[in-house]
Amino acid sequence: MSRWFTTLYARLALVLIVLFASIGVAYLALVYWSSNRYYQEMTQSLNRSLGMYIVNRAPLIEDGVVNQGAMQELAELVMVVNPIVEVYLTDAEGEILDHAFAPSELVSTRINTAPVTDWLNNERPLPITGTDPRTGRENKVFSAWPVEDNGAHVGYLYVVLGGKLYQSLRDSLDESYVLRLSLGALLAVVFFALLSAVIIFAAMTRPLRRLARQMQAFQVAELGAAQTPAGTGDEIAYLQSTFERMQEKIHQQLQCLEQTDRLRRELVSNVSHDLRTPLASMQGYLETLAIRDDKLSDTDRTRYVKIAYTHCRRLTRLVQELFELSKLDTGRTELTRETFFLAELLQDVVQKFELKAQQRDIALQADFSGKPYAVTADIALMERVFENLIENALCYTPDGGRVAVTLAAQDDAVAVAVEDTGIGVAQDKLPRIFERYYQAKGPRYAQGDGTGLGLAIVKRILDLHHCEISVSSQEGRGTCFSFELPRAEAG
Repeated sequence: MSRWFTTLYARLALVLIVLFASIGVAYLALVYWSSNRYYQEMTQSLNRSLGMYIVNRAPLIEDGVVNQGAMQELAELVMVVNPIVEVYLTDAEGEILDHAFAPSELVSTRINTAPVTDWLNNERPLPITGTDPRTGRENKVFSAWPVEDNGAHVGYLYVVLGGKLYQSLRDSLDESYVLRLSLGALLAVVFFALLSAVIIFAAMTRPLRRLARQMQAFQVAELGAAQTPAGTGDEIAYLQSTFERMQEKIHQQLQCLEQTDRLRRELVSNVSHDLRTPLASMQGYLETLAIRDDKLSDTDRTRYVKIAYTHCRRLTRLVQELFELSKLDTGRTELTRETFFLAELLQDVVQKFELKAQQRDIALQADFSGKPYAVTADIALMERVFENLIENALCYTPDGGRVAVTLAAQDDAVAVAVEDTGIGVAQDKLPRIFERYYQAKGPRYAQGDGTGLGLAIVKRILDLHHCEISVSSQEGRGTCFSFELPRAEAG
């Protein structure tokens, strides 16, 4: 349920409901206020001359004395004709001199004369509200006229046009059936408008919701993104997140394409060079054999054939390693994991290179501590890793040096190290030694025919096993390659 409230549809619906409710309340308040003001304006406008008629009917103050009889008669007459009218006689400062009510009914015995002055001088638009003596508030429309005594201004006749009786009538109107029916009709119209808008929003946002679900599934399936938890955003947030991830993915792929294109150019250049050299040598010696075969001695003929065979073998190895590296790079190599004894495999690999090491007086040592070291990996690919590492060590180790292969048990893995006492690698070149065709510059002590692909193949195989290979080296003192394989219980 909480997930629903984060959708764009839900947010639009909630905003619409709040908006309609706010407009409805504002409309009701405006209608109520404007109708009340209009009623006050019309009442005050229609009764503008009421005060004048009352004052001109009989003198209300004579020789400084209030004519209470005339005041009482006129007040009662006016209030009988119009029950909502209240009549007051005040002096020039607004002090109430006479009225038709009991003294206890008045809350205020004084009125504010400023609105009266504005009323008489027409200085403000109607309605103009003044003091209601029976409530003390300045919220009642009125009619007024100046009262004179012997030609002098001595007070005002102040007529409230909406007294307590008017207030009770208005309260009864507020509770009327017609008003309640009108309010119910207005609420029904607002509800119908809301329901229609919600249905329209649902129809309009359905394609967006469908697209958001598809893009969310695309993020999880294709971009490797985690499932977005509930409450983290609406459909637009999904689309924005997907766009950002797609942008990042496209940028990475463009970089990979640029890197691949660069490697392809380097590959073509290196392959062309490496293939051209043995092919040219083979062609030269074979042409010599073909043209001068009858003039060559048996020794020269045998030497030429041997050289051509050596180049042919190097060419074959280069093609095989290119094909092998290509399979590893394209992901077509499938691992066949099995449990085997690492010590036995390494012992077999070391034996392959013992003769080569003896010919150059290199001590090839294998220290397994008498343990079998059971691991789980692809045995054929791991054999290839050890062959390349040992051959690389022998290639860069001078005559009389040492190459050591060691195994050591860790908590849940077996640590493998291949260390030599060769020429070492400069620190600025270490990060590149696993690149294809990259060979550290230096003398080649062995009669090896390295292709520059051996360490690249090692790196790809260990990546397939999710193993990280590390290298440490010091120039003139040697190099050590190390990695770990997951240990398994021997069966």
